[in-house]
Amino acid sequence: MKRIYTITTIGLVAGIVMLAGCKREHGTVTLGANIDNGRDAKVYIDNLTPCWHNNDLIRVNNQTCTTSAALGSSAQITDVVESNHYRAIYPADIVGNVDISSSSTIAVTLPHEQIYEVDSRGDQKVKVPMGAYSSSESLTFHNLCPLIKVVVSNRMDNDFVLDHITVTAATAYLSGLCSASVTGSPNDHIGTMVSSSASHDVSLVFPLGDRPTIGRGDRDTYVYYIVAPEFDEDDVTITLYATTGQYATFEKTDVSLCHNRMAEVSLTVLHWNGQITPDPPSVDGMLPGAFSVSATQQVCFSQGNLQYNASTNTWRFAEHQWDFVGTQTADVQGNQGGTVSGSDNRNISSTYSGWIDLFGWGTSGWNSGANCYQPWSTSTTYSDYYLDGISTNGMTGNYAEAEWAWHNAISNGGNAHHLWRTLTKDEWNYLLNIRDNASSKHGRGNINGVGGLIILPDNWTLPSGYTFNTGLSSSDGWALNSYTLSQWAVMEDAGAVFLPAAGCRWGTSVSFVGSEGYYWSTTHRNGSSAHFMGFTIGGYLTAMSSNSRSYGRAVRPVRDIE
Repeated sequence: MKRIYTITTIGLVAGIVMLAGCKREHGTVTLGANIDNGRDAKVYIDNLTPCWHNNDLIRVNNQTCTTSAALGSSAQITDVVESNHYRAIYPADIVGNVDISSSSTIAVTLPHEQIYEVDSRGDQKVKVPMGAYSSSESLTFHNLCPLIKVVVSNRMDNDFVLDHITVTAATAYLSGLCSASVTGSPNDHIGTMVSSSASHDVSLVFPLGDRPTIGRGDRDTYVYYIVAPEFDEDDVTITLYATTGQYATFEKTDVSLCHNRMAEVSLTVLHWNGQITPDPPSVDGMLPGAFSVSATQQVCFSQGNLQYNASTNTWRFAEHQWDFVGTQTADVQGNQGGTVSGSDNRNISSTYSGWIDLFGWGTSGWNSGANCYQPWSTSTTYSDYYLDGISTNGMTGNYAEAEWAWHNAISNGGNAHHLWRTLTKDEWNYLLNIRDNASSKHGRGNINGVGGLIILPDNWTLPSGYTFNTGLSSSDGWALNSYTLSQWAVMEDAGAVFLPAAGCRWGTSVSFVGSEGYYWSTTHRNGSSAHFMGFTIGGYLTAMSSNSRSYGRAVRPVRDIE
């Protein structure tokens, strides 16, 4: 029979999961939800009241579960496998895809950049890590980390727009790989940091659209929260960065972060300490290279192609630049895809539990008025992909949400909406054909045998002892530039980007896997078509070609550099 589970939050940042049923079997978890003042933040700003909200991701034993319920102290998740005990971590992405049921000490990763999000009233959502354990059918969530409350005021002559806040400790580790103790006790906590994978700093990053203006005045204050592990007395430096590249630094001595508590620091900006290059701090999934896509705009590429799982409604970036789904049957090149085992673009459907990465045009899942707008759409009728049924509508303005990367929160790319986007046809053309020395900054090649297109950043310095050959010679195939995995790691650190030859899809038929690559733009073309960038093993490269919107093509998101 189906079983009913209820999650309820209590205390500062704690929650309860009630599991009710008769016998142990694969069941359905239901978490009843309570609305609290109509807000939808994990932690409320005025009184830090915890609250589950829709689409919270929780790792329970060896599963990632998604909440879907009314907002409040309880929520709903489904399809939890019955067990004699349950161990859970929120948010799920700090654990990864591992089984956490067997040990009370769990490896977790606190992000180096925490992405600022707001609720429906404009207050900050604070994703405080929580853990829960029970051998019965009642789970109580307890917070694993304290909070740093940063209170900002501006006493200068002009307003400024805040880009990010960075906290740096003299000796304590504030982010990275660490261990969490999850026993079901209120004393559950984040423990030892792994020094080789840990950092002394952590940043709160304000994405485009949510960057706050810090007004000048004697009474105005602005409050922000940052999650960090507990530590004893330490010297801490907090730096506020404006979008202009100016910064103000504040030194605080003998700061302590106690478990299940909050440390408050007040910062008054009287002057700027200096100016830095106004590049945004990196977010999860961002590669280091800067690429000009117009005379005034640079972008950074995502770590890999965009992928989607329909059964969990999850978007993510491929783990590596060379990964692509392809098919599970080797093509004539013997190439099945990257390392995305168990997935196949031919199995695309609304319930498919594997990953797909070839999408029809404008299929972000947002109802654009097109007949086909879901990422699993397979219609081969091009007019089914017209936004609002009109061929001349592109993915801008009222239809910007039809764009895959812009509309969706990408689980390993900051997990917030509107962080990423897809290039236009003119931007692809500028990148490959117009920017300074464009012709010398791309060439075909392969990484560990996976073929594709290599693109170099604007300020490129070839690593010592390495070679790079420009061009698209048909006689060399993908062998024009060949790199092992370790060699490519050096090239990637220097800023190089790789687009794998991921093939394309027509209906549920997948072709040209490993021999051709086609990447969508957001630009429509009158009639049946939309524009894409494409390349082949035979030497062909185009930045502005077009074809039917019903083809499934790859998407490689970028993030703007302000």
